[in-house]
Formats: sequence, structure tokens, C-alpha cells
Amino acid sequence: MSWFKVDDKLHSHPKWLALPKGARALWITAGSWSSSQLSDGFVPKSVLVFLDGTTREAAALVASGLWETAPGGWRFHDWEEYQPTRQNVTARREANAQRLREWRERKRDETHG
Repeated sequence: MSWFKVDDKLHSHPKWLALPKGARALWITAGSWSSSQLSDGFVPKSVLVFLDGTTREAAALVASGLWETAPGGWRFHDWEEYQPTRQNVTARREANAQRLREWRERKRDETHG
């Protein structure tokens, strides 16, 4: 599982306050989707409808500076600075899987030792 981090001051940030509610909802939903898909903040145009967003809301996010236009869709501004990247998440998952394998091996050795 990956997480989409949201600043606890988001509710009062001027960029956020200037956005219409639909654009705010799209930003949160797209952030959750991007984290789950390990897209490094890229939101393809093809998933906009799935995320219940509109091109007008996406344009508002671009105008506010929260998103940037990218080939085939949009990208969260400074994703790598604030969110875990695909590489970070994959490395963490691999390390956790290795720890679990080692723990199981120790348990098996203790039981059959």
C-alpha cells in the first residue's frame, strides 16, 4: 500500500482556496490514484472520467500551479519532492519482502532446528 500525503495546512492555502470544489476533489482523488498506480504523479487524460474529473477542473489545477500539462495528460507539480516515488515504494516493498522471508526462514529453522 502506498500513501498520498496531504499537508495539514492545505485547507487554508491560497491556491487551494481559489479552486472550485470540483478541482479540489479531482486533486485529492487523482493523488490517491497516482499513488496506488505508482505513476509518479502522472494523470493520463484517459483516466480523468474514471476519477470523476473534467477538463475544466484539470485546467483549473494547471492554472493554480498544482498540476502541469504533460504529453497525454497532467503531472502533479513537484511530486518527487512531497510524495513517495515508484522507485521508493518498490524498494521499500522489496526490503519488507526480504525481511519477511528471513523471518520465516528463522521461524522454520527454530521449529525444525
